Amino acid sequence: MRGAPAVLAVLALALAFAPAEAPASGVRAGMDEKRPTPHAARGITDYDAPTALWREGPVRYLLTKDEDDAFRVLATDEDRAAFIHRFWASRDPVGSTPENEYRAIFYARVADANRRFTDWTKPGWKTDRGKIFILLGPPDDLEQQLVRDDFVPDSIVWTYRNPPGGERIDALPVVRFTKDATGEYRLSNDVFLHGFETATGIAFQIQAMQIKSLPEQKKLLDTIIGARALFDAGPFRTHRDFFRSGDGNTFAIFTLGVKTGLLGGASGSQAGSPAAGQGPPSARVAAQGDSGSGIGPATGRDRFEVVARLVGALPDLPSYDFAQPNGLRGGDHGPVLDPAGYLLFQGGLPVRPGTYTAYYGLIDHDSEQIHSFKEAVDIPDLRTPRFMLSRITLASRLERVEGRSAAYTTPFVLGNLRVLPRSDDAFHNGDEFAFYYQIYGPDTDPIDGRPDLDLEYRFFVAQNDGTGGLKFVPLGKPIRLTRQRNQVQGYTLPLKDWPPAIYRLRVQVTDNLSDQRSTEEVSFRVL
Repeated sequence: MRGAPAVLAVLALALAFAPAEAPASGVRAGMDEKRPTPHAARGITDYDAPTALWREGPVRYLLTKDEDDAFRVLATDEDRAAFIHRFWASRDPVGSTPENEYRAIFYARVADANRRFTDWTKPGWKTDRGKIFILLGPPDDLEQQLVRDDFVPDSIVWTYRNPPGGERIDALPVVRFTKDATGEYRLSNDVFLHGFETATGIAFQIQAMQIKSLPEQKKLLDTIIGARALFDAGPFRTHRDFFRSGDGNTFAIFTLGVKTGLLGGASGSQAGSPAAGQGPPSARVAAQGDSGSGIGPATGRDRFEVVARLVGALPDLPSYDFAQPNGLRGGDHGPVLDPAGYLLFQGGLPVRPGTYTAYYGLIDHDSEQIHSFKEAVDIPDLRTPRFMLSRITLASRLERVEGRSAAYTTPFVLGNLRVLPRSDDAFHNGDEFAFYYQIYGPDTDPIDGRPDLDLEYRFFVAQNDGTGGLKFVPLGKPIRLTRQRNQVQGYTLPLKDWPPAIYRLRVQVTDNLSDQRSTEEVSFRVL
């Protein structure tokens, strides 16, 4: 589907999370009349039973042709169940919540359609009115024309004053149903009533029967996952940080680095600065192109857009989409370039611990090309309620940020630190060495609610142990910091006159209020 009408109901289901839908205004004939239905009520589980008939149920209004073709060739209930799980997960607007809000409201509308449209022999969801009601929701105005003559048959007109998906149009979009010879109301493409002869009104009626209600970025991710050949990961580098989340999940921050030689532009920028030739901050990436693929002219948005999806390796693990507001984005002041020449994008979500496959998609809006690759990801379980440190992460840039909370809300800002994760563990003599980490479970002062921590940083250098192996021996004196009050910590120092070798940093944190200690280590190289 092409153009604006194709997205009229893209967000109608995903954004309609109100517990009850407001009744339509106007004449109520046909909508509020509820009669006993001869069709037994069915639950979501019944509609989503993994049988070959699943595709013939209400989901046929959402299935794309590729999805339908893929489902039809499945031979076992196990394969069908896995397909159904992926189908709904790809449409889940908020992957971090236990409930799939999209699926819940879809089947709530199916049940509502069965209750409302009972004046025919088929279930309400199978009628034309049921289909439009499920896809677009209840109309804002409803009118039933009861006059019947040779020119004006019985008809019902639904008007949507706020077009589904927020589409801005000049005329009120309407959907009209006319009663056929059998007495069933069917979607009409004929124009009889004054005021509905506009191209927009007619197009809305025609397009309403073709809407798939699937956001474009989710379509793109489905395409990437279904592709047999994925782009070589060579031009890409990824970095992952994991932190304890208060909801029992692990907060996972994903950083994607893309070699600027692949993308073009962005050369000559300094690390941590907006990349040359880039537009406004990538948080503004959202516009849809005319092709329906999510790619279009780069006017009013960034050139590059990044989406990602985590797909659980086991059936009980959910999928998570990094898209739209939760997508991988550049910094507050534009795209960010690291010293190795990688353009950086970052995003974070709370994720259930387990093994996943991460799929990445990079959209170049200038060239209208999509690059993609995948990798295996293990999300650690950090729920142990004890005093401990997160993994130590090497950084290419680290600076203090005032007035920030500990929550992750902005790419490259963690607590009170602005951080550019390093794409590898290799440094050169004269580079600035930087690292950061988080402290979990310290006791807090009963007066000000803050911890009291002592930090010790000790470096070691690798030497030959005489048997062909390596041993690490202390290098200089340890660095000690006392009475630290923040749970997110970082440190920088210049690597001046450090000879080429393999080094190790040991971080030990002491909780002065509980007298507990925790230690972590990280290795790095100086070339």
